[in-house]
Amino acid sequence: MTGAQRKPEDVRSPGDNRPAGPPRPHRRGKGWDFGFRTGGDLNHRGALFLFGLLMVSGLLASLYLGLVSYTLLKARHVQDLREMLLQTQAINATLEKQIGEKQQNLLQQAIQMGFVPASQVETVGP
Repeated sequence: MTGAQRKPEDVRSPGDNRPAGPPRPHRRGKGWDFGFRTGGDLNHRGALFLFGLLMVSGLLASLYLGLVSYTLLKARHVQDLREMLLQTQAINATLEKQIGEKQQNLLQQAIQMGFVPASQVETVGP
């Protein structure tokens, strides 16, 4: 073919990677056509796709809400345990104070009865 016989669409530039020849027609309507492009109703395949998409999104939403509610329940349980720990520590502190006071009273009563503290007792050897 000579340069005079070539059609303008057959001419390629040196950096063009397209094959030589006439341009291919645009493939409109192929692939994800659910009937919207032609103005018709939603076809069966499109309805199944949208239904599947709705089901998957509903499943993900329910899983997310379930996980959030489970986390909130566990956080509430931990908060209740912390409050119970603080109450128990406060009760233990008052009981330790009462035990210390009772020990002082018992020590004073023992000294009044004539007993001596163990630190003042001499050991007797054999």
